[in-house]
Amino acid sequence: MPARGHGTVPLFNPSKPRELPRYFTELKFLFASCGVTKNAKKKALGICYVDYNTSEQWLLISEYQPYDDSQPALPYSYDDWKRAIISLYPGTDAATKYRIADLDQIMGKAARTNIKTIGQFTDYYRKFYQV
Repeated sequence: MPARGHGTVPLFNPSKPRELPRYFTELKFLFASCGVTKNAKKKALGICYVDYNTSEQWLLISEYQPYDDSQPALPYSYDDWKRAIISLYPGTDAATKYRIADLDQIMGKAARTNIKTIGQFTDYYRKFYQV
């Protein structure tokens, strides 16, 4: 596994919570390519790549248990821990990723800017379609 701060590690910025699922997807790929299979090891590595304040918060989640090779099977899986983290960040799951306010903002901006070209319409359509 790459060391924290290496250019190939997954990154998560808590001020951009919508990127949290991408962080976990990149971790999953990294675990697979490095042969990491144990729940406790995955949790420890998941915390290792985030900033200090975020790691402190994630350590306090009850589904987290410190990594210890001598420890028997943990009661909570990595997936349980990941779900608990995702629940801390509204808007990170697919069902709540966008809100009516997001759609209202896109439509309001389009109405104020008065779409005049195909390029402007295409930009508007892509944003509208995404929501």
